[in-house]
Amino acid sequence: MLLIYPPAARSAEPPLGIARLAGFLRSRGCEARCLDLCHEGIEYLLGLDAAAEDTWTRGALRRRESAADALRDIASFQSRDRYDRAVGDLNRAMRAVSSNAGAEASLADYREAARSPLRKADLIDSARDYRSNVFSPLFEARVGPELAASRDALVGISICYLSQALCAFALVGLIKAALPQARILLGGGLITSWIAAGAIAAAETFGGLVDAMLSGPGEEGLGGFLAEAKDGKKSPGAFSMPDFEDFSDLRYFAPLKIVPYNFSFGCPWKRCSFCPERAEDMPYRGTPSPEAAAHIRSLAERHSPGLFHFTDNEISPLYLRSLAENPPGSPWYGFARFSRRLLDPEFCAALAASGCAMLQLGLESGDQAVLDALGKGTRIDEIAKALGNLAAVSIGVYLYVLFGTPVEDRGAAMRTRDFLALHSSEIDFLNVAVFNLPVSSREASMLETKAFYEGELSLYSEFRHPKGWGRAEVREFLARDFEAFPEIKAIVRRAPPVFTSSHAPFFLPALRKDPRNGPLPPLDRDQPSYSRKRR
Repeated sequence: MLLIYPPAARSAEPPLGIARLAGFLRSRGCEARCLDLCHEGIEYLLGLDAAAEDTWTRGALRRRESAADALRDIASFQSRDRYDRAVGDLNRAMRAVSSNAGAEASLADYREAARSPLRKADLIDSARDYRSNVFSPLFEARVGPELAASRDALVGISICYLSQALCAFALVGLIKAALPQARILLGGGLITSWIAAGAIAAAETFGGLVDAMLSGPGEEGLGGFLAEAKDGKKSPGAFSMPDFEDFSDLRYFAPLKIVPYNFSFGCPWKRCSFCPERAEDMPYRGTPSPEAAAHIRSLAERHSPGLFHFTDNEISPLYLRSLAENPPGSPWYGFARFSRRLLDPEFCAALAASGCAMLQLGLESGDQAVLDALGKGTRIDEIAKALGNLAAVSIGVYLYVLFGTPVEDRGAAMRTRDFLALHSSEIDFLNVAVFNLPVSSREASMLETKAFYEGELSLYSEFRHPKGWGRAEVREFLARDFEAFPEIKAIVRRAPPVFTSSHAPFFLPALRKDPRNGPLPPLDRDQPSYSRKRR
């Protein structure tokens, strides 16, 4: 089976989804081949020539090779100016090259002027006119030989982000043109969300281009498809250790090798109102802790990672305890909840000793009434204590806040600002988002809504805010009263552009080490990447 991860998305580590499927298939004696065309696509575009009329673009094109090398050098993360310039140059160069084909490609996005990934007709058109895609020559060069080697090909395409949809369907068109009898399966996070929201049916074929849509964990969907195709009986798959063999020669945009792994699928909490996880209502499934620990030990032995990225929606307290008791042998980071375990200073110290470099934590709001109305199950006083505990043991915090929920008003937003300012010395990075209403959320029926984006595949709706705290008011607040607030402005400026949390750990003391020369000198306090914790 050929497994493909299409452009375009951030490329700091190999794609976990198809690596898991490769491990699942190979452990059962089946052949599998993975292509990370997302990363190869970025490298492909950066190797093309383009005309440039302005000085910046000419310079970016001239510097693109050194800029790519800079993102693979830990020393670049010592100088925020050098890092920001490298990211900016690569984005500028990619846009210049892709504009010749009527597209706009970047390090984390792909858009076309004439097509929208939110319209089914445009996706089908992208398949039928696949040669117009800016990556088409690469697709033909890489996928063509794979298809030629098998006259009865089974191809799985993993679509995790909306930015991958148009390129994924261009791949579908190319595959059908080259090998009409090929069976094409689509899976990944975006497909799961479309089906759960009712945007597409589980039996959708996009005009006969696709043979099956696999929702949920890939091993289960693929296992069921293969068993049903063989004897007409569905049989769920089982979680397997990911196999990264096919990505070993790729040079991802990170200064150390990142190995991704997930303990679980779905959300163990799933009680927050307006949350897509709750709306999609996918069951939570987790790998038994001993088995997961064995997977991580094996991955560490095989790949000697500089960093583990645990990609779970939440690393549950069970797995946090397992990591504390069975350190993975390399630094690690991932999402977690403000659970009661983080109220224990000794447990936080054990996490730090296990290699925890950073936790991504969803605060959402600094107002208790909003947290209660959202069903977060967290208390402001406990969150404050957890932040202090993490700061005391130098675990970085990437905090997520959300403004404009239907239960928030300006006063609540101001209390969130004041909470963040009060605890600014304990927060390394901030992700600030404006609320989007999931079309399939249970609460959406209680609000006056209208289309947020044109296209029947949109997962979000615009809505009239019941308290007059709409998107325009929220954005004005963010510009005037939030991001301009001195303590908060300093945190916001630290977030790495484009790569955000994927590169954030490399700005923290635990990972800013040059393997050739030992630890780098301390960061200047005036640099936006300085971690302003109380040590």
